Amino acid sequence: MPGGLPLLGHSLQLRSCPLEFVRELRRHGDIVAFRLGTRDAYAVNHPALIHQMLVDDAKHFVKGWMFEKGRMVARNGLFTSEGDFHLRQRRLIQPLLRRAHIERYTATMSRIAGERVETWNDAQRIRMDRELFDLTLETVTRVLFSTRLGAHGTAAVQRSLPVLLEGLGRRALSPVDLPATLPTVMNYRFARARARMRAVIEAVIADRRSRSSGPDDLLGALLAARDEETGEGMSDEQVYDEVVTLLIAGTETTAGALSWACHLLSRHPDVQRRLQDELDTLPDGRDIGFDDFGQLPYLHQVIDETLRLHPSTWMLMRSPTADVTLGGRTLPAGSIVLFSLYALHRDPSLFAHPDVFDPDRWAPTRAGQLRTDAYLPFGAGVRGCAGEQFARAEMAVILGVVLRRRTLRPVSDRPVKPVVRLIPMPGPMPLTVHRRSRAGGAGADQ
Repeated sequence: MPGGLPLLGHSLQLRSCPLEFVRELRRHGDIVAFRLGTRDAYAVNHPALIHQMLVDDAKHFVKGWMFEKGRMVARNGLFTSEGDFHLRQRRLIQPLLRRAHIERYTATMSRIAGERVETWNDAQRIRMDRELFDLTLETVTRVLFSTRLGAHGTAAVQRSLPVLLEGLGRRALSPVDLPATLPTVMNYRFARARARMRAVIEAVIADRRSRSSGPDDLLGALLAARDEETGEGMSDEQVYDEVVTLLIAGTETTAGALSWACHLLSRHPDVQRRLQDELDTLPDGRDIGFDDFGQLPYLHQVIDETLRLHPSTWMLMRSPTADVTLGGRTLPAGSIVLFSLYALHRDPSLFAHPDVFDPDRWAPTRAGQLRTDAYLPFGAGVRGCAGEQFARAEMAVILGVVLRRRTLRPVSDRPVKPVVRLIPMPGPMPLTVHRRSRAGGAGADQ
């Protein structure tokens, strides 16, 4: 990759214009060498090689530099742990995020979303990105933990999560590994946010641990989980790590995807109307439930296309534990290996008109023409997102409730720019929400 600077390499490009940089990397080949500071790095761009790294040769890679930084928040949770311990935690947690449990959660998701949407006045202008962050935070705490954090706890998490993710993003892309104890403004804010988060979550865990019984929720399952081989449970420290991981995954990532979906639908009224027409085929008097998912193919197409354009993370890293041959090239042990879901999903050789929002590309008559290894919104292999089914259900329910009750319109024609941290969140997103009335099952905007 041309354009590197002495000592800094390509770090400035990666930090100042990250999305443009990872797309530019793809234009230079299937595997492209560049530098982060003085360290050699490699971008893997071809979908077959990404699949090989994530699935076939997964045992030869660890998550590497970016995820080592993630330990500053999630410590040894499912997101950051490695090896046999990661597999053990995945075996314990993944079954709790599958269909049998999600089916119970959707009614609560729908109720929470309906309560929130009904607070929106007709033609009200709202910051949709903030509304959806608050909504997903309430959803994940009430559905997964059967509890409200309370005003103080909710405010603490709302303030802490963006600061923590911004800090992790900066550290992951920094060409110099500066100590977290340096007296900088960012380090000070990061430390305070981490302390706030820890105090809130540890209090919830201690309260639940002190009871002889509790609700049948994910926190209770985590506290009760036992290793099949040793019979040992998780310590409070490990439960904390998994709770924080789930809070981040269930709040920030889902809120970002939902915000982008609302933005795209507001700018494409024909798509929004078609989705509303599909939602209006559901019986009047109730919102979307788990049993409705199979009757709403266009809703899933909208979600798939949103996740193609705006995956939950724009870039991931790996590091080979020994020299690895990939695509005829040797990647040295310990090197930084990068792959970008954002750039993969917008490659014109893989997706026609890749920057166009086109849910019909996922219609049955067209989806079969796409490469299955070119679409990885939740990753792949043993490191693929354990909560994919939960995240998709949460998106479907919330988006279904919002669009069945409201029509979204943009406030202005100015584009919404992504704020790139570990998770590419939208910038300020003002929309107007217009109440819909339904007569005879047909939607009509007032």
